[in-house]
Amino acid sequence: MNSDKADRNFPAIRLADGPLADNPVEIHKRMLSELAGRLDHNNVFSKGQFVMWKPGLKNRKFPDYGEPVIVTAVLPTPMFDPSENAAASPYFQEPLTLVIGLVREDDLLEFRVDGRRFKPTDGCGVT
Repeated sequence: MNSDKADRNFPAIRLADGPLADNPVEIHKRMLSELAGRLDHNNVFSKGQFVMWKPGLKNRKFPDYGEPVIVTAVLPTPMFDPSENAAASPYFQEPLTLVIGLVREDDLLEFRVDGRRFKPTDGCGVT
């Protein structure tokens, strides 16, 4: 019994603590960097083009991830929603550069969105 008790004094070996393992902070930093890079990647859009959210950049209820929508207008200069005047809002000073159209209950709805958050698609929901 004494030898068993003596073995318990050694800390457990954890492979996750090795030098090759990523800690949660590093994983989080890498994810932030990747998402910021996606946001910075610019696409040129035109009226009639199909687009969808870039992965990880959806900040509105509509459209859903993977749902193709159509560009109904490309705004010549970014618009800013005047009702979003609180700096704590995720929409504060968001540059709205695209007007997108989507179908809900057989009706076309249009939304002004930040074009940096979208990517081109062929319209079938897979790119």
